[in-house]
Amino acid sequence: MKLTALALNILLICSAEAALRGQKESKRSLETSDNSTTRAGHHCPEGYSETHEGPFPLDNSERLLLREGVISALPEDLCTNAAGGKNVMLVIGDGMGWEMIRAGAIAKDIKDELMDMGCNPNTGCEGVAAVAAKHAFDGRTLDHYYTSGRGKGLSFQKLADYGLVTTSAMVIQKPEDGAHYAPARSLLEGEVSDHFNGMAPLALDDCTGKPIDFNPADYEREGGNMVMWDDLKGGRFPWDERYYQTGPFNDGFDPEFIMRHATDSANTAGALATGHKASVNMMSVNLYEEDVSTILEDAMKCGKAGGVVSSVPVLHATPGSFVVHSNNRNNGPQMQRSFEKVNPTYAAGTCSGRTAPSPEHLNKMRPGGSLSSQWTLIEQNPNVSAAHFYDPLEGLDPNEDHHVMVCFGGSLTPSRQSNAPYRGLDDSYSNRYCSRGSVDRDTDGVPTGVTVTTSSETCDHYSAEEVAQIPKMADHIKAAVEFLGKDDDGFFLMYEQGDIDWAAHANHMDDMLGAMFDLSDSVDVMLDWIYANGGWEKNALYVTADHDHYLTLHDNFPEVVANFLIDGESHKVTPQNNSNVNPWSVGVAAGRHEDDSKTTTEHIKDFATWTEEDIQNVAHFWGAFGSGGNGWGSHSTRPVPISYNGDDGCLKALEGHGYQVL
Repeated sequence: MKLTALALNILLICSAEAALRGQKESKRSLETSDNSTTRAGHHCPEGYSETHEGPFPLDNSERLLLREGVISALPEDLCTNAAGGKNVMLVIGDGMGWEMIRAGAIAKDIKDELMDMGCNPNTGCEGVAAVAAKHAFDGRTLDHYYTSGRGKGLSFQKLADYGLVTTSAMVIQKPEDGAHYAPARSLLEGEVSDHFNGMAPLALDDCTGKPIDFNPADYEREGGNMVMWDDLKGGRFPWDERYYQTGPFNDGFDPEFIMRHATDSANTAGALATGHKASVNMMSVNLYEEDVSTILEDAMKCGKAGGVVSSVPVLHATPGSFVVHSNNRNNGPQMQRSFEKVNPTYAAGTCSGRTAPSPEHLNKMRPGGSLSSQWTLIEQNPNVSAAHFYDPLEGLDPNEDHHVMVCFGGSLTPSRQSNAPYRGLDDSYSNRYCSRGSVDRDTDGVPTGVTVTTSSETCDHYSAEEVAQIPKMADHIKAAVEFLGKDDDGFFLMYEQGDIDWAAHANHMDDMLGAMFDLSDSVDVMLDWIYANGGWEKNALYVTADHDHYLTLHDNFPEVVANFLIDGESHKVTPQNNSNVNPWSVGVAAGRHEDDSKTTTEHIKDFATWTEEDIQNVAHFWGAFGSGGNGWGSHSTRPVPISYNGDDGCLKALEGHGYQVL
């Protein structure tokens, strides 16, 4: 298995034979020196701007594939062979790193085993069944499941092929304070939130006063603009044994390495959609903030159907990057106008605020509206049960240019939640800790700590009445695949389980496991459809993530999870002491990133709220060893898995290749 930095859109075009825009080939050689700096942490290589050429013209994937020998000749045009291509389904578990997949796989195996023993995951085990279950799981460890590689337990882990993908980011102009995330800055002046697409001057190099000449070298090692993966500092694989050791390490391994300059979902999803790397917050635009065609748009250009489905708002970072072009994921009006212009065949997700189509656009789709002859709007309704939610799809056909917009949650439901209902470890959609906390401050307003305010009483994410109105994620996927699958020319579908990421940001294992189960069930639906509709000769399926978080399981995690289920207390897999407050964000606000008297991990612990007893009770923690249990709540740079089938060798042909600066 090789570590690959391949942009996944390249492998999608191999299967779909639909044109994309190329991203990665051979890296230009640049002479660099990290001895010269002008801003804190900002490297200025000697002679950089004066001696090197500017960017090459925009390239496309066909030329990349030809150079790499994956195809023997360039197709005649964008849509050559499109009718003979495959349906392509890309599944993105947002934030779904290797350890999170393992947690979900183990939890699902445990739950299934307990059900076979006569236990109810909602209420636990009783009598003789409880005694037998306690005995069966006594001493159960990670070794009883898996400790490296692909593993098993979730539906997508059965797919034929497996690999790892890096999720790099950019550092342009200057790094973010504390290097928490990579900066939201393009090759145009200022932050992307300062202006609309392209509406800013070229950013100038601090060293030369000239426009920045993008440097594809590593930021920390060589003073370039890329945040590259380092096997020495981060380990060759996500399951490197040193993540499970307290250190210190004298071999170059750095447990804080993956905590610096993380990407975000807009950046990575945009790269998957277009093949162009951009910066944090940027959605399917290049570094000059110019629109770049997405695989969904290219599929539709070739007569195919194209759709997105998400468990979070439909214009949120990941789904939005396939149907929106915006330099800033927070610019609602810009995103909404772009979505209306892209006009996908199918879009489904929660509808909430700036990350939903505009009210004016939705009104046009309603009966009597100017778009009602093309669009059908399906909205959550208190008078319609989940079983009948998709009845309006009856008779609709993408071959007739019918388009579908699906809205649930958000403003359509009393709880106004922005993601699909969390089902939890016990599948009950109830009985969870609603983690809360507040930031303590001194008289000058400087953060000094975090106080947990989570109630000892469990709460529901949605009411039972609301849950009854909203289809399960697997049912959302079934409706989307069956509708798009009617298209005679085929389709592209991106499905995102976005609340895996949201749960991980909250350090909330109970919510995260339920979201993992949603993704696994939904992939099962996709597999059933694939096997009934041409198999792998006609379909390709990829399941991956846009980035990782920082989760570590203790060896007794399986026994602990089993005991919570046996006792009917599965919500306790997330401690009551969880605050849902990001400790390093608070630390940076307190200026701790400028205090070298402690390590980053030690500073974070001052703002974490779990006790050592909590960590032992739940057999896992977030962040580096010593950071306090709920000691991260952010993305990391660790590579993520990809499981796939129907690829016909495309990914293997490109695995391990570099990239080209365009």
